[in-house]
Amino acid sequence: MSSFSRPSLPPLLRAIAILIVVLLVAHAPMLLNDGLFMDDWLVLKPRPDYFVDIDFLLNGAGHPIFFSYDTFANWTGAPVVVMVSLALAGIVFGAVCLMLTATRLDLLDRAEAVGFALIVWTYPGYQLWAGKANAVYVFSFGLLFVGAWLLTLAFSAQGWRRVLLRVACACLFVLSFALNSTVVLYACVMLGLFVATWRSGAVAHGFIRRAWLAAWRCTLGYPELIALPLVYAGALGIWFKRIGLYAQHYDAHLPTLGELANGWKAFFDAGYRDVVAHAIGAAIQVPAPFILAAVLVGVALLLLRPGTEATALRRATALPLILAVVLFLALSSPYLIAGLRPSSQHFYESRHLLLFGVPAGLALLAFKRQTERWIGPTAAVAMLFGLGSILWIGMLWNDYVFMQARTLKQEALTRSLADRIQPAATVYALDDQFFDYRSRDVPFGLAEVTGMLRLAWGNQPFFGFALRAERPDILQEMEWKRAAPGTAFRHFDPSGPQATISLNAGSGAALDRALVRKYYACRLLARCDVAEFLAQLAQVKITVGPIAGILPLNGASEDVSPSR
Repeated sequence: MSSFSRPSLPPLLRAIAILIVVLLVAHAPMLLNDGLFMDDWLVLKPRPDYFVDIDFLLNGAGHPIFFSYDTFANWTGAPVVVMVSLALAGIVFGAVCLMLTATRLDLLDRAEAVGFALIVWTYPGYQLWAGKANAVYVFSFGLLFVGAWLLTLAFSAQGWRRVLLRVACACLFVLSFALNSTVVLYACVMLGLFVATWRSGAVAHGFIRRAWLAAWRCTLGYPELIALPLVYAGALGIWFKRIGLYAQHYDAHLPTLGELANGWKAFFDAGYRDVVAHAIGAAIQVPAPFILAAVLVGVALLLLRPGTEATALRRATALPLILAVVLFLALSSPYLIAGLRPSSQHFYESRHLLLFGVPAGLALLAFKRQTERWIGPTAAVAMLFGLGSILWIGMLWNDYVFMQARTLKQEALTRSLADRIQPAATVYALDDQFFDYRSRDVPFGLAEVTGMLRLAWGNQPFFGFALRAERPDILQEMEWKRAAPGTAFRHFDPSGPQATISLNAGSGAALDRALVRKYYACRLLARCDVAEFLAQLAQVKITVGPIAGILPLNGASEDVSPSR
């Protein structure tokens, strides 16, 4: 550890500045999206008089850190601003600290570090970058790399500086556990600490004795870090147990080899194969975002000037690929044990994929180092990290466009409901025909439809759902859920009078990209009035009476279990 390389300051600062600018441009659409998605409606208040009960995060879901962030965000009166700020802070600080750690430890050169950080922090397999409540996950992911950076500083520090750095590390690592799967990456950080300790030992001791002494020194020298995940898991198990719906949601079991194989295939398909396939298809159909991404990445490469420092040929080429495979298997295993699978078709089901940009970055690093043997480091960086970043950022912008269009659809529906008198009903089915006018669609969830009703007509015991997204026994299912221990749905009442909301595209409707371009022009360039623009998007009709195709609350068997 005493042999840390010390890159000259100006080139390092230039590389950091380039990384930050590219990341901010890539994630700029997040700043304009102030909508809530899926479970955001259960924990965040879109306006001060909107009622939320987030006690279920403590007394049901077992998420005390998540609860703290949501409580603070709602207390400020501007939870969307707080969550967007958290997400951007996690992206920027996480990427910078990842780069600093890799270069300080002489694991990557500057160009590799910038390319690797871009791949990790623009990874489009995770489609929820614009999600508000899940911004806590993005922030937690970033904190892990900030903690790793401070740990590299603490390793060679002395006195009170060392003590303060280690206390800061422990605090940051605990907060990073808000995303439970970061524990796997935390184990990798501890492995890195062991390797650094092992390398600092005397060679004369021999491999086995040296390894044993390194493990012993890590345990005695960093007891707080060794015990941290155990203490955290114990605290959750004692004071914040998962109960009711949440205990059943995690089908924790030891998977068979067949289940592991199928699960790993599902993660590979959703995390990589589908991402690349969708990106190639999108680039062929609408190349503009990818052309802009190419310009952005090209300018960054010119300013970064890769290849001007010592070549990385002496470094391992196979090791990053091996680490990529091992890390992919390790990151997906906790989800497989819990019986969870990702999906590239539903943006919310991509939430399990946030960390999977790391294996992708490691794989590109291995290919880059092998390729540079034949074409040189500059061309290798451009070919692997450059093309990868273009593909990633172009697809990332596509996802941001979809999420923004979805927000506009929600706002149009909410405004239309608020402009009319509430019908004599509290249970509403949304018959959504708007999707016929869009290139991509995901039905609204229970929390979204119910949240829009409460936002339009006040804090009443509404229950809303999308017709084509739910089963005929949805009322029975919700009655079961609202009575379960630790439930988030206590204020959903499926027993009231019913009505159907027909949602159709209005005169201002268009495909996602055209719709979002017009919205940006209205909001940023003042070319139209945003309220008038939203009023033209949707046509809404409400019919009071029993909902067609839905079983009445007292018309199903008593043996009802949740569908998801």
